[in-house]
Amino acid sequence: MMHRILSTFIFTAIALPFIACSDSEIQSSDIPQITQSIFIVPETYRKDPYPAFKTSDKFYVNVNEKIRICGGYFINGEYATAEEAMPYYNTHKWTIDNYEASATSVYYSFEKPGIFDIEFETVDHLGDSLISKAQVYVSTPETITLQSPANNYNQIDGENVNGVVLSWSLSGIDPWETATCILYANHDRQAVWRSPLGEVDCAKPVYLLGTLDADSTVFKRPVDYTVDISTIYWSIQADIKNEKGLSEHAFSEVFNFSTKLKNNGKAIVEIPVSCKFNQYPEKSLLTGTFISAAGDTLSKISGIKSNTTVNQTFDPQSNIKFVVCDSFRTEYGCATTTFDLAPSTKTTLDTLFLLDKTKPNMVPVRTELPTASKIQFSILDNGAGVNVSKIQAFMNNDSLQIKFDDYTLSFINSCKKECKLVITAEDYAHNKAPDVYWIVKVNGSETKISGPYARLEEE
Repeated sequence: MMHRILSTFIFTAIALPFIACSDSEIQSSDIPQITQSIFIVPETYRKDPYPAFKTSDKFYVNVNEKIRICGGYFINGEYATAEEAMPYYNTHKWTIDNYEASATSVYYSFEKPGIFDIEFETVDHLGDSLISKAQVYVSTPETITLQSPANNYNQIDGENVNGVVLSWSLSGIDPWETATCILYANHDRQAVWRSPLGEVDCAKPVYLLGTLDADSTVFKRPVDYTVDISTIYWSIQADIKNEKGLSEHAFSEVFNFSTKLKNNGKAIVEIPVSCKFNQYPEKSLLTGTFISAAGDTLSKISGIKSNTTVNQTFDPQSNIKFVVCDSFRTEYGCATTTFDLAPSTKTTLDTLFLLDKTKPNMVPVRTELPTASKIQFSILDNGAGVNVSKIQAFMNNDSLQIKFDDYTLSFINSCKKECKLVITAEDYAHNKAPDVYWIVKVNGSETKISGPYARLEEE
């Protein structure tokens, strides 16, 4: 993860002194003197670059960064717009990394890092050539990769007698750049980037010294070290400067590691469980079983709701399987995960999601009804729930005004003789109801509904 923080514009685009094949100043005192400079500005910068930018013969950009390379003219030392300078030159040409173009400005991006030459050549109204040159330093994208301890490692000694080695790698520093790094760490995940521990050498690991056990949990209650661990979140920021002193910043991900429990060697596992897209988590009724590698039942859970965390304590062992099912919202079925437990550790797994993969079902409440009555369909979904905003009904392709309440869809019978009825529906898990249609036949005061019939693709 990387973010750029620029001290000025992305590019410090500035005027360059020209280098002429011949003397670029016209010596006759009564003829205006024309000189030129090169500017580099962000692609979105639409104004004349002068006088907003200073003079330099080096420009610093990033790989694939879109820029505008501009030529600027001066008449008798005074800046002139491209239109004002036109009477004083005949042609101009850009050469950029072997690419040539004839324009006052060129939109460009460099696809690879390195140092590239650019040249702007103008033939003035006397036939003299003015040549301005510059170099563009294209920077490699910087990346910080945290290495050790591995993310979510949970076997650190809380007393930290020997110190914890933190290591990372920083790539993308070009020869014209220097970098310094800052280490951040905190027990609170949200406070990491507000907790610098100090500058460190970007190329060397560091030892994190001192007791790692926190005095209280994140909930501000005293720590019980037999069931509580201390988790330390850490990250690295790199400050990169080029030869002009312009800086940008790169940021790592946030890793964490945890201390061991001070108990009799037991291990704790926490498993967040959720029925994905469930609009009624309070109606879920989850049951689960922990099974050992040998197939023995270790423990069972029952009567828990969705969006909860299962907490269990076991002897340390490998390949424990946890199976959880929703016995009430049955369309969610079951989900399974397998994990290992080391002695005196507390392991928090990623959220285990139960998924609803079943389409909503619909049936007419009555297939024979008085023509004056409303047509009603039951739309049933015992999973994520029917998404009311996705229900539509069409009679002979005409949209109908509908009402959906207590799993029942109702609308006025607008059919006169025989009509094709299409109802579309979807649940919150994005399962669409079967793609079918129904036939509505009106015979005086009586109406009959038949179907469903499969809709053809061209329909």
